[in-house]
Amino acid sequence: MRAYAFILCLLTLCGCVEAQLTPTPDPSSTPLVRTVVSGERQRIDFFATLHADCTTAGYVTVRIITSAVHGELTTERGVDYTYYPKENQRYQCNLQKSPLTNVYYKSSPGYVGSDTATIEVDSPILAIARTRTYTITIK
Repeated sequence: MRAYAFILCLLTLCGCVEAQLTPTPDPSSTPLVRTVVSGERQRIDFFATLHADCTTAGYVTVRIITSAVHGELTTERGVDYTYYPKENQRYQCNLQKSPLTNVYYKSSPGYVGSDTATIEVDSPILAIARTRTYTITIK
């Protein structure tokens, strides 16, 4: 264990690993709330992986971990505009369409109420997969 810490310290000093003193909270730990119209297929999320120069790093892989009970969650590759916040170095990428993976939800016909589903997101450039849970309100 000490050897591992020593190697990590050396890598940090030589600039090979960026030190992070406080862990960043995982945004996937809070369920995302979405509202959709009953019986209509609607996009509830999308994922893109772009380099700072707006070139793609490849498609994000999305796996459905927990299916929706009152509808269907599906994924589909496509091309559309991203939405990086202004403070992100990829903000200018929002001006052009980019490859992305869409997440769609369609409720069972006539169903009104709530539903939940969980996905796993695997980026082509990150070494870890993240989960994301949706709380879906169907009107």
